[in-house]
Amino acid sequence: MAMLAAKSASGVSPSVGSPGGTVTSTESRRLQEQEKIRIGTWNVTTMSQAGKIHNTIQEMTRMKIDILGISEMRWPGSGSANILDHQVYYSGTDNNRHEKGVGIILTKKMAGYVSNFIPVSDRVMLVQMKARPVDINIIQVYAPTADKGDEEVLELYHSINEIMKKLKKEDVTIVMGDFNAKLGAGKTSEFVGAFGLGERNTRGDELEMFAETHQLAVMNTWFRLPPRRLYTWISPMDKPGRIVRNQIDYIMVNARYRNSCTAVKTYPGADIQSTHVPLVSTFKIKMKKPFHKKQQTYDLRRLKDENIREKVKAALKEKMSNNPNTNNIETELANFQQAVQHVKEEHLKPDRRKRKHRRREKGNPIGYKGLQNTIRRKIREAKEREKQEQCMEVEFYQSRYDDFNVHRKVKEITGKIRKKKWGKLVDDDGNLVVSKDEQKEVWKKYLENLFYDTRERQEPDIPSTEGPTILRQEIELAIKQTKEGKAAGLDQVQAEFFKLFDDKQMIWLTSIFNSIHASGKIPNEWLKSEFITLPKKPGAKVCGDYRTISLMSHILKLFLKVIHRRIYRLCEDEIAPNQFGFRNAVGTREALFSVQVLFQKCRDVSCDVYACLIDYQKAFDRVKHEKMIEILKEPGIDSRDLKIISNLYWNQ
Repeated sequence: MAMLAAKSASGVSPSVGSPGGTVTSTESRRLQEQEKIRIGTWNVTTMSQAGKIHNTIQEMTRMKIDILGISEMRWPGSGSANILDHQVYYSGTDNNRHEKGVGIILTKKMAGYVSNFIPVSDRVMLVQMKARPVDINIIQVYAPTADKGDEEVLELYHSINEIMKKLKKEDVTIVMGDFNAKLGAGKTSEFVGAFGLGERNTRGDELEMFAETHQLAVMNTWFRLPPRRLYTWISPMDKPGRIVRNQIDYIMVNARYRNSCTAVKTYPGADIQSTHVPLVSTFKIKMKKPFHKKQQTYDLRRLKDENIREKVKAALKEKMSNNPNTNNIETELANFQQAVQHVKEEHLKPDRRKRKHRRREKGNPIGYKGLQNTIRRKIREAKEREKQEQCMEVEFYQSRYDDFNVHRKVKEITGKIRKKKWGKLVDDDGNLVVSKDEQKEVWKKYLENLFYDTRERQEPDIPSTEGPTILRQEIELAIKQTKEGKAAGLDQVQAEFFKLFDDKQMIWLTSIFNSIHASGKIPNEWLKSEFITLPKKPGAKVCGDYRTISLMSHILKLFLKVIHRRIYRLCEDEIAPNQFGFRNAVGTREALFSVQVLFQKCRDVSCDVYACLIDYQKAFDRVKHEKMIEILKEPGIDSRDLKIISNLYWNQ
């Protein structure tokens, strides 16, 4: 993003284009390219009330705010959500309590420039955005109130200082939020202007020291405005005849970019039932989108429509029949992937519906209060209907004895599932990792260590000569057992397309599988997978607190399903009868049930029970590959199947 302001020798920029400022013709052209970005901060008291986020976004739209920082978000955990065409990033508590919390809401356009999000704590968060010629860092803050101890305040400034150290000095850094500090009127330094409000307190001294340390200009003290455009908080003691209002919310920016901010003022007319009013600034900025192509999304649910399903089936058949027979596995799979992509482009793009413009009317206080009551009642009724529909869905899964979906739906209803969780990442020394490149390097080292195995570099010499060919019926059974709606691998071919195959396409797929099975060589594209990380618990910090999930190609999953069914029958006889897990109808749920029954019976007869629990850390990620191959040889598994397994582990 570009803050296009000419820099003076003192490090503080003069007004671009103002009298006395030296402006070249090039800078004049750049000035015309600049956008006016409105950035604000608002303490909303709470965002956990039903409908509050929608009301906030509506006010944000009315005031034409592009980026709005939120204090006292009160959303537990950390993550992001898309609401009313706005992207909401939030960072809250780890104990699932609706306290404190910060957030940043961006318009759809501004969200496209976001390159990174770091939820530092329940009082501090960072959003990084691409811009030209330097990037922008936005830090949203919610400081402890006056009744909290000094230790909490020091901890807050320490966390901000730590993240400021990680940011590039040349980038534009905006620190804003509710600091619960009064700087007061009168200029006291080159970073605090003369047009503050009221009298300074001790917290104000701490804030000024922080601004001086990082050379941040407190922008809402630099513009001469009437008091109603300066105060950000209304005291509960405020009443007609006794006005008690203070300035405790601030927007700060690097002093060198101070004149890129052209206006800062409050908007007392905004209403979301908060004792604070929004503080909004205007910056001259030239944004720059991050260099990555947004992946096109497709609506595979449209395949449930019989007419669309038949069209997609016919289109896929036509595309695949036009593909030449090359007798090269890699080329054949690439052509198939291309055919699927064309079909998705033609038939499965999601519908784009334009949102209707919502009328905004201002009424009298009595009518306004009545409208608020009506909105609350409608929200309660809608929530009640939603709960009833969710309970009916649980009952439907129970009637089908689908324990997996029953458990999943109950967790979703009780709020134990949160989509798009975010966590922060620290390195081995406990230092916060901010930049994307540094994060990738930390993850690379972690995964290399996680999957490290002291094995021979060369793949075991297994002749792929023994073993029956793969039958079409085996592949059809694997396709039938494959679940729909699962994330695709790097080839972006979903399982739903294999269920559209006709006889000719099944013959083609059987031929591909048999060629790979006979040669023992897995295509290179199948050996590539994408890792995604999901926090296993709130407040995840180190790599071990995340669950790493590998997204594999669905066609590889089908192939491995066939191999798995073959070796499962042989291995079943070798498995100990007391093993639970990885066996049909003998899973971990059955093990827990058996233990519960044992405990209950021992309790009935007053018998002591001694349980020893052993947890093998990352057991499934640290399999000894050579030992695994030796064990699989014992039941007499076909050499072709062994060759495929060893190829998968040694070359992935």
